[in-house]
Amino acid sequence: MRTHLDVARGRRRVGAALTAVVVALGGLTACSGGGDEKASITYAGFGGTYEEAVKAALFDPYSKESDVKVLYDSSGSDVAKLVQMSKSGSMTLDLIDAEDSSLAQFIAADILQPIDTSGLDGFADPNAVTEYSVPWYTFSRNLFWNKDQVAGGLDSWADLFDTARIPGKRGMVALPWGILEGALIADGVPVDQLYPLDLDRAFAKLDSIRDDTIFFPSNGDLQNAISQGEIALGYGNLARIKSIATSGAVPLDYTWKGAVLSVQQLVIPKGAPDAEDAFNAIKFSLKPEVQTAIMDKLGYTPSQKSVLDGLDAKTRADLPGTAETASDETFRIDVDWWAQNGADVLKRWQDWLHA
Repeated sequence: MRTHLDVARGRRRVGAALTAVVVALGGLTACSGGGDEKASITYAGFGGTYEEAVKAALFDPYSKESDVKVLYDSSGSDVAKLVQMSKSGSMTLDLIDAEDSSLAQFIAADILQPIDTSGLDGFADPNAVTEYSVPWYTFSRNLFWNKDQVAGGLDSWADLFDTARIPGKRGMVALPWGILEGALIADGVPVDQLYPLDLDRAFAKLDSIRDDTIFFPSNGDLQNAISQGEIALGYGNLARIKSIATSGAVPLDYTWKGAVLSVQQLVIPKGAPDAEDAFNAIKFSLKPEVQTAIMDKLGYTPSQKSVLDGLDAKTRADLPGTAETASDETFRIDVDWWAQNGADVLKRWQDWLHA
């Protein structure tokens, strides 16, 4: 089962000092273009409807209150690209939206600067806070199906892999975390015995649905294909699934059985041009009204305990990570394992995709 990141928390003063240095350098850069130029930060997220929701819930009100302009980049899940930017000294991003598995790889690659979280509190899960990141919600990826194409729906990962009983084109985003674990669950591995992942067994199971599956380069591409009726069933980001279902483009449904949980974290990369305003945006993301707005727009679980405790049972029954949506196939990504093995697994994953 997933364990929380085991990182040191005793170097916050060093982190604050590093932040001050970067902020000073960022301030010089901003001022060089003229004293009247509006401050800005560049945020790396995931584009599409997700970016629209985050913009409305967080960045539009943040910009209005702070007078800081937010620019958008959609490479939040491109670990290799962001690591290369940092290592080459060409970092142009100030704030990165990182899920657990990406965060683990960023920390392993040493591209994040420490964050002084001493003044931040009220988290439902204080252990989710790390020296380098601040959690702002828990999200999930879920099994889904087009009700016109899949009679009876899905009730397990085994159903997704049963092409004889449930025909139809499968769709997933071409990222291995969650999919490899799901393949093992479909092959009979209990969730509490997933790690360390048996990669040979997982890839062998994936071979069984390879000809029936399209692996898309982005969430947006998968979302478009589902909306156009090209995908009958699959595994995807819950917010995107809900967006399609609400739009009425196709009769889409999903299950909480086998949901893959992950904590979404906000981080500041080393060399960020404006670390100070990025940190202010992080603090703003924890405001109750922002937490509630992101829940309303994306259907994800707030990280702030006061907001979570104020929800009624009906709302909690459709949120990731609550007792109401737990199942024997629900699991959290083991970020420690991915931190240690992510680079090698990604290479093997890419080789498999392009074989």
